[in-house]
Amino acid sequence: MTVQLTIFSDFACPFCFIGKGIVDHFRDEFGLEDLWLPHELHPETPPEGRDLVELFDRFDIDQVTMTCNLRGKPYGIRFGEMTRLPNTRLALEAAEFARDKGRFREFHGRMYRALFTEGRDIGDPAVILAVAEASGLDPEELAPALADHRFAARVAEGSEAARRAGVTALPTFVIKGGRTITGAVDETQFRNALQEAANSD
Repeated sequence: MTVQLTIFSDFACPFCFIGKGIVDHFRDEFGLEDLWLPHELHPETPPEGRDLVELFDRFDIDQVTMTCNLRGKPYGIRFGEMTRLPNTRLALEAAEFARDKGRFREFHGRMYRALFTEGRDIGDPAVILAVAEASGLDPEELAPALADHRFAARVAEGSEAARRAGVTALPTFVIKGGRTITGAVDETQFRNALQEAANSD
């Protein structure tokens, strides 16, 4: 049994991190072939990022953090205090580099943990290179690829594909032969959607 799944996501999206946990949970059971495509959630964010309290009420941020910790706990996902919204463009470009090197899954997970669990600035090239090295990538090879934005077009293509698919929120899961799911829905709902797609084969 194999179910093909395309996910539009961004590293700045906490529910995308939870979505990754859900996908990992079901990967073996449904033989998931998961393709994660980049789509910037806040492309207007300056390179240095922004304080979240400039954008959202602190109470709301804390409520989202609490919700994310509850939702992420079954998958071993932990959220620290959310204080900054990073610019994720370089991190998304680095993920495409990792994809070409066969290390996407490792880099993808570590980048989410760097931001949401460890509170690091994933818009900082030094942080991106450190995450890349921890993921088994060569930072000396990645650095010039980031400097000349070698993978910027591919990130833009991901956002264009999201627009064509009618994506309005992240994460969005497009299940081949099944339905499209928006948001990190509960596990039962996700399982039902995967089972419908598997049964349609």
